[in-house]
Amino acid sequence: MSDAPTVDLPQLRERNEQMVLNLIRDEGPISRAELARRSRLSRSTISTIIAALLSSHDVYEIGIGESQGGRRPIMLDFNYQSSYVVGIDVATSSLTLLLTDLQAQVIQRASAPFLLSSGPDTCIPQIAEQFRALVQAAQIDPARIGGVGIGIPGPIHTETGSTIAPPVMPGWGGVPLLRRLEQALGRRVLLENDANLGALAEQTWGAARGLADVAYIYFGSEGIGGGIILGGALYRGHIGSAGEIGHLTIDEDGPPCRCGSRGCLEAAVGTPALLARAQAQGIAVGSIGQLVSLAQAGSPQAQALLAQAGEQLGVAIASLLNLLNPSGVVLGGQLAQAGELVLGPLRATLARRGLAVASQQVELKPAALGPDVIAIGAAALAIRHLFRTPNAAGGPRHAPDGERVGQPASA
Repeated sequence: MSDAPTVDLPQLRERNEQMVLNLIRDEGPISRAELARRSRLSRSTISTIIAALLSSHDVYEIGIGESQGGRRPIMLDFNYQSSYVVGIDVATSSLTLLLTDLQAQVIQRASAPFLLSSGPDTCIPQIAEQFRALVQAAQIDPARIGGVGIGIPGPIHTETGSTIAPPVMPGWGGVPLLRRLEQALGRRVLLENDANLGALAEQTWGAARGLADVAYIYFGSEGIGGGIILGGALYRGHIGSAGEIGHLTIDEDGPPCRCGSRGCLEAAVGTPALLARAQAQGIAVGSIGQLVSLAQAGSPQAQALLAQAGEQLGVAIASLLNLLNPSGVVLGGQLAQAGELVLGPLRATLARRGLAVASQQVELKPAALGPDVIAIGAAALAIRHLFRTPNAAGGPRHAPDGERVGQPASA
């Protein structure tokens, strides 16, 4: 009996087709001859693959190229409108949905009020309803939706797709969320923590573009999350709970946190904590945006409150810098709108508390992609998954990080 390994021909064909498609996407316009040279596949194999890709409208012929001797070649390019993806930001009090093409250009946007606290039995059907309404409004055939990325404000188990006891999602712990979302939407879903998606989006198109080691701090409407990129790849930890910077202790005698601990960063400078502190000082604001506007208008009280928040945030980030030594730190969410009112005191705290080798070299920036950053990251995650080589390494619902996916319209 032969010991030679068996070849799965359908899988091999799929891998070759995906490799050629990725080459056209990344290098197009490109000729068939150049594809054969770059892929090391035979010209007959390339011809078969291209015929299939032309038939499915994934690629198209765009004209005649320059001759290198002999007949001038017909050039091929990628069709970014061959299918579409949807990115969904599931926040504590709202849904944001983006339908984009495969270059992350936004075709349709929608938002809706939403209460995460109403629990999965209520929320999951609402997400599915808004998804279907978005696709219908865009007048896109649902069969052309190639993927859906969804971000939630809590960690997700990388193997099971279940939520991991998220403090900002009471009643959601252990819910098989990935499976239930796929059942409700009737298609495959890529599920990810919201701050991780923000980190990917900012590294690909925003304030951290080109940086391989990045810490992204996201101030949501309720909690504080973090996304960590190391060596160009998202770091999720053992089961998916890495990056929970909101629950680093900055003061052991500080206020209690809803996670059960005391003195967490989130309990000190999370949105509810900051607004409560503002109201206690007689500052009449109902949102972080209003607090920032008041400070920018010259209110000494509002400025002092933001400066204190920057100092407390600096205590947590100093520990992060000492431990991970990232090249960049990006501050996202509403607090990022404060700019130097927060970043100035934050830098001063890093200079006092961080190791010089880490704190003096880091780039500290406000986020660049605006309020839709999580939905943009979710769409990008779905695009990356479509271009993944079959059987590539990685978790069952996490696409490879660091691939080129185009330029979003909002960037």
